[in-house]
Amino acid sequence: MQQMQTTVGRWCERIAEACWLLALTIIPLYFNLYSARHFEPDKAIMLRSLALVALAAVVIRALDQLIMRGEQPARAPDPDAPAPPPAWRRMLQVPLAVPTLLYIGVFLFTTITSVVPLVSFWGSYQRMQGTYTNISYIMLAFAIVAVVQRREQVERIVTLSILTAVAVASYGIMQHLRLDPLPWQGDVVIRIASTMGNAIFVAAYMIMVLPFALYRMLIALGAMRKAQPATGRVGNELLWTLARGLLLVAGFTLLLAMLKFGAVVRTVDFRYWWVLPGAISCATALWWLLTTNFDRPGSRIALWPGLLVLGYMLFFGFQFAASADGNVQMLITDGTAERAQDWWAWLLAAGLATAAGYALALLLPQRLAQTTRLGMGMEAAAAGVATIVILAAIFFTQSRGPWLGLAAGGFVFLSLALWQGLRRAKAQGMARERRLLQGLLGTWVALNLAGGAFLIAFNLSDAPFFEELREVPYLGRMGQLLEVDDGTGLVRVLIWRGDEHAGGSVALIQSDPLRTLIGWGPESMFVAFNPFYPPALANIEARGASPDRAHQAQIDELITRGFLGFASHIFLLLSFGLLSWRLLHRSNEWRWQLFFIACLSAVVCHIVEGFTGIPIVSTLMMFWVVLGITVAGGALAGHYQIMGQPAAAAVAAEPPAAPTNEAPPRQGAVKRRGAAGRGAGVRPAAPRSLQKTPPAGAFLAYGLVAFVALIGVVVFNLNPIRADMRFQQGQSAAQRTPQSAETLTIALTSYLDTVRLNPREDFYYLNLGRVLMSAAEVLRAQGIETIAAVPNVSVESLLQRSDQNEVVAFIQQGTPGMMLSYAEAVLLRAHALNPLNKDHYANLGRLHTYWFRWTNDRAHLEEAAAWYARVTPIAPQDVILLNERAATLMALGDYTRNAGEEEAAQGYYEQAAELLQQAASFDQRYADTFVRLGDLARNGLNDLDLAVENYLIAIRLSHQPVSNAIENISSGLAERRDLIMQLHEVYAELSATREAQLAERMANDPNFNPASMKNDLALLHAVTGLLAVRGGETALALEPYERASELDPTSFIYSRNYALILSDTLRHDAAISETHRLIDALQGLPDKEQNIAESEQLIRYFEFLASQ
Repeated sequence: MQQMQTTVGRWCERIAEACWLLALTIIPLYFNLYSARHFEPDKAIMLRSLALVALAAVVIRALDQLIMRGEQPARAPDPDAPAPPPAWRRMLQVPLAVPTLLYIGVFLFTTITSVVPLVSFWGSYQRMQGTYTNISYIMLAFAIVAVVQRREQVERIVTLSILTAVAVASYGIMQHLRLDPLPWQGDVVIRIASTMGNAIFVAAYMIMVLPFALYRMLIALGAMRKAQPATGRVGNELLWTLARGLLLVAGFTLLLAMLKFGAVVRTVDFRYWWVLPGAISCATALWWLLTTNFDRPGSRIALWPGLLVLGYMLFFGFQFAASADGNVQMLITDGTAERAQDWWAWLLAAGLATAAGYALALLLPQRLAQTTRLGMGMEAAAAGVATIVILAAIFFTQSRGPWLGLAAGGFVFLSLALWQGLRRAKAQGMARERRLLQGLLGTWVALNLAGGAFLIAFNLSDAPFFEELREVPYLGRMGQLLEVDDGTGLVRVLIWRGDEHAGGSVALIQSDPLRTLIGWGPESMFVAFNPFYPPALANIEARGASPDRAHQAQIDELITRGFLGFASHIFLLLSFGLLSWRLLHRSNEWRWQLFFIACLSAVVCHIVEGFTGIPIVSTLMMFWVVLGITVAGGALAGHYQIMGQPAAAAVAAEPPAAPTNEAPPRQGAVKRRGAAGRGAGVRPAAPRSLQKTPPAGAFLAYGLVAFVALIGVVVFNLNPIRADMRFQQGQSAAQRTPQSAETLTIALTSYLDTVRLNPREDFYYLNLGRVLMSAAEVLRAQGIETIAAVPNVSVESLLQRSDQNEVVAFIQQGTPGMMLSYAEAVLLRAHALNPLNKDHYANLGRLHTYWFRWTNDRAHLEEAAAWYARVTPIAPQDVILLNERAATLMALGDYTRNAGEEEAAQGYYEQAAELLQQAASFDQRYADTFVRLGDLARNGLNDLDLAVENYLIAIRLSHQPVSNAIENISSGLAERRDLIMQLHEVYAELSATREAQLAERMANDPNFNPASMKNDLALLHAVTGLLAVRGGETALALEPYERASELDPTSFIYSRNYALILSDTLRHDAAISETHRLIDALQGLPDKEQNIAESEQLIRYFEFLASQ
């Protein structure tokens, strides 16, 4: 008996399918230029929303089926029929149900036991890969398993995946060819990043899709041999291919147009946030058309995708025209978006391509019912082109981990395909084909063995041939797999094994037996890793940043979910491998065999890449989608039933397929129910429509499910992304210099909106606290001196100021003390939300240090020291925090010494010295430590020789910390001019070295931008001149100051000092000339009026001296 279906159930299936198809396209392609994070969290939000809607559709469909089943008249039970098993047992009989439920259970359990349970569930700010997101992947796979009824639905998933990967790869190739319309900050030419912001990420995604492109190509080539020729209809076949090609290109062109639009148009708000996801949705609809048989007899092209594109373009046009009338948007014309100015032409081309594709589809005579040899040849060629494009993009990523994953997956795919083809040839007695396939399989295996041996020699041998080969671009990276002395190899080794001071991930895993079993919690590595952070990592990665991933998926599992999580993950993978093998072994149709091989190969690619990589939203989504279509494919192939659905004729469930020579059925291929490949039935045919209307109460239940899903999408998904877009606006305002009350109002208003939209994200409170501190500084600069703390302030009272006028009044009526009080309340809230985050302790310590500089209140210093003391056990190897704690103790020493408490002062100095020595032992390459040691020796110990010794060490490591403090340092050494001249000599030598390096770079690299290097060199020369003056050798300051002014001709300080030295050496005319040059250089530059006025005053002073 066929299952009945209502209109509600049919629409639920359409909605669920739309959700997983949109997920397949939006997740890899979407990134948000309006948010602060752009990539991973925004993709996760989209996936979570689509998965929630898909789950709601599946639940409503299940309710509808249950209600309709209850409305049908009861039948008398058959006394001879066995009693059906209970629902829970039927559910557990679904392939991969048990390992998936265990996987979910371990995730939920480790979330409850996590050291940061809220972060574990919702996900971290940078990744958003918490339990909610991971369950969303499974929800998507569940929807696929529950809803897929026909093979064409599985093939549609494959088609959309391939087209999306081609779009991702094409954008990456554009980056490599320097055609990217977006001005990314990092280099995306040498290693493309495409739509995922990271070369490794984009390659890891594409290698999972490539097996399906190969699957499509081989299936088309096989069908091409059996298909009939297109005799007399070649022109019609070509025109239909053109129609499909136009619809395909229309989607790609629309995406490119909107990427260009995002690069060239700037707005005061994020009104165009919908443009790119809307374009992807339209492209998905157009590509969906390509999966339908609209060109075959009895079918017509669906109009809704074309109408969707038309509506999208009209709405976009209306909004763009309306926004152009006000001061809300502008076109970038400064050259940073030069390749995006023609966005409108690409948008027009997309519309024309869509219209032309529809015109051909509506006017052309239908193709033959059966595919022709020419048509299959076109499909094979298209799949081949897709394969080449994806392979090229993978190559341009230069990502070795994905390359290895691709090699492993490719070996599995071709080996199993040849082996299965050989089995078929033997079963059908095709001796010639058998010999050919035996030769191909043997050759393929031999080539892989030879390639493996070459790879081993390439990485181990020091022969000149291999040494030269390692220098070859792209290819040479494969000869550096075992290099762990620098670069990403060293980063991974340090994260995994640590250094002599801390044991890294291995020590973290072994540190607590209970945590070894249950882990520290999903997304917890960022805080759990701090006590095991190897200080050597700070010299390679961003200093002070703690890694949130181990760059090894298995280690990540052990850290976050312990042995339980690792075991559940391995159980899931082994179960999938066994399922794939059984389905492959028991399927008779070549198309299904190759499909299951592609699924298995995609997962192998993912697993091998994970040995050195980070699972991301796109790859994890693909992983679970592959698991879902494998389970659904097994049911469609007739190997089992899912949830006891009634069996039907297999041919009714599948579209006509090209004729193939099938092997005879295996005996015992379908026997036991519940095991892969052993079900007695097949996936049912499309259920018959039932026109009966469900009862009124049913619609109430359906509406309740839909309402809950909608609320979940808005509150848990849309609000966090809206918050981050507001945060991006606030960040842009907060980073403007110089700060003013106006910019602070914009920043504060945006940050308050951010916190209101996502109050559980502690990262936002940090930035809110910083802008409040900036507001205190601006108010103090305006002459408001009230710096005492204000009682009874709270975060809640601050968040009540929702209107910009209220924020303006808050700043205008505030005092520096009030702003700092609110900043403290905000930072305390951040600490309460995530008490293991070291940044919260550090920021509270910095706040009170900052407050002390204004109040000279010892209580603030002691409070700062207390916060720094509390963070030391959390991050004992963080040299930045050790140095800041030592600086606070030194300030306490200075304070108590000035108060006459010498013994207490010495105690503070000794504690500071101990901390700095500890920091120096952890990291001997951090210049700031030696600068502070020098300051301690100069101020606390009064040992000027020891101070200069430490300053010299710091200068050789990095001159910046010494250069930034050179005024205070040279003043403290005033009684020892010989020591000042020691510093002068080192700076002069360093300046000469950097001059030579600059000249070499400019001579050898025509694309080199010297601006940054020139600014740094100008600072070196300026410090050299200053030290010459402080050392009593004024004449030696002329040349370095002159060079500093040449390198940075608009620097008021460099030019002023140079002119003063000229005047001091009685070269008044030259001083006047230099000052006139400076005034000419400053003319027209913003915020230089004060400098120009001071320069004019200097000229009058020099003229007066010259007249004496």
